[in-house]
Amino acid sequence: MMLLRRVSFVGGLLALASCSSDAKDPAKTDTDATLDISSAVYVGGTTDEALERLIDAKLKDDPNQYVSVDAPDLSEPLSADTPATFEYHLASQASHAPRVKPAPAAAPAWQRPLRELVKLLGPPRVAYAHGVPYNGTGYFLNVRDADASSQLLVFTSKASYTPDAATWQTLADAKQPLELVITSAYFEENDIPSDGGPYVGGSFTFSIE
Repeated sequence: MMLLRRVSFVGGLLALASCSSDAKDPAKTDTDATLDISSAVYVGGTTDEALERLIDAKLKDDPNQYVSVDAPDLSEPLSADTPATFEYHLASQASHAPRVKPAPAAAPAWQRPLRELVKLLGPPRVAYAHGVPYNGTGYFLNVRDADASSQLLVFTSKASYTPDAATWQTLADAKQPLELVITSAYFEENDIPSDGGPYVGGSFTFSIE
């Protein structure tokens, strides 16, 4: 039987292990097409269409896109009494500033009325059935219990997330320890350009007591 090598990301390091040819594509995310995202939480203008693009795409490994968790301190058990705020940033974002699409140069004033007339008389523009498409960096947070069952899915444009009290209690009641897996990608109109990922972020173990 032909053997493949599976690549996994653990604590910022790449680990290699042999596996049979029927194993999952190593470049797919751990949250591939089998993941049920119906309960996912969307924050900061992210969309389900963009998330579907992320989980359907092959992961890329780029050290500049590794994620560091700034808070809370995951080396100690977190309190079950108060939801923790998870704060994180990409290695490439020393200033924690998100990647933004450069603004186009402003058109001369005399061209603006002409452009508006062209828009009015031109063909109908595309309408997005699910709202405004997402642009910018998106972070996909997947919190899994000790049985590798997803307990919380969050797709956010923000570099922090605080679960509500009910969600935090669900995590506290789950089988410990928990694992936070973060994947990131850059989006243009819900799509991921060739240089936009999605990227391996990191896997972080923690517990709630």
